[in-house]
Amino acid sequence: MSLWVLTIGLLIVVGLLTGAATALRSVSRIWLRHWAEQRLAGAATAALYLERPHQLLVAAGTGIAATVFTLGAVIGLGFGAGAFSVSRRLLLTALGLLILGQLLPRAIAKRWPAGTLAVLLPPLRVVERMVAPWAALATRLVDRRLPIPREEPTPQESLEDLLREGEVEGVGAAGERAIISGVVEFGARLVREAMTPREEIVGVERSADAATVARVVAQSKFSRLPVYRESLDQVEGLLTSWDVIARPETPLHQLRPVAVASPDEPCHAVMTRMLRDRRHLAIVQGLAGETLGLVTLEDLIEEVVGDIHDEHDEPQAGER
Repeated sequence: MSLWVLTIGLLIVVGLLTGAATALRSVSRIWLRHWAEQRLAGAATAALYLERPHQLLVAAGTGIAATVFTLGAVIGLGFGAGAFSVSRRLLLTALGLLILGQLLPRAIAKRWPAGTLAVLLPPLRVVERMVAPWAALATRLVDRRLPIPREEPTPQESLEDLLREGEVEGVGAAGERAIISGVVEFGARLVREAMTPREEIVGVERSADAATVARVVAQSKFSRLPVYRESLDQVEGLLTSWDVIARPETPLHQLRPVAVASPDEPCHAVMTRMLRDRRHLAIVQGLAGETLGLVTLEDLIEEVVGDIHDEHDEPQAGER
């Protein structure tokens, strides 16, 4: 076999590995999941990348380095000892490595990542198997001397990445992504993060007359207000603006019940309980039974879908 043929063959190998690595970084994971779920050719390798993308990228990088090293050995040992001859062939090889090994495969892989990956991912799996023992040995040696903490992405981070890719691919709009992200974050949010603090609560004293109650309700711009006796630590129930309209002379005659929550409860647990018991407002209490704040169903829903504006909200700049 001619040494030039061997050189060109090695350059092509570098190009294939570069193209595979570039396609891996460029392709949509939504497409890879479809590939794996439909059990198309190479689906097992696609599933492997979804689970452990780092291993395939390391295999591609290691394969490129090993092939370039082999290229250097071929140039140094196989083309004679003349300095000018070696320099000329080294220059030509470097030019070929730049064009065939880097620029061309990168351009193709970025332009057609899915099609490139469909062809190159199965061979890359073979390279990954060859490199795996050496990569494991190198990792063990490095970790022994310089341990490197490895942080796996959380399910929330993985979902965020997938949603962003979906938006780029045209699967789902930005508003839909925001709602899904809100649902995920809602599962970890506590009541203290959604509640209205005590100092901002507008309430009605149980002994107030009808005119005072009507004035407080009108000035508050809230449709539901807690009713307390002496202080907010003794909330007895809930008053709605409809109660004032329906019973203007005796608005506090019959109060609606409220729920009770602790500040460290998950929002989703409180929301489930309020929906089950048909409570629209919950008083957030501390360990001694003192009122720390309140949270409404609307507050909890806004944690999922974002701010809900009504006729009482001041319009923001740019809104109509």
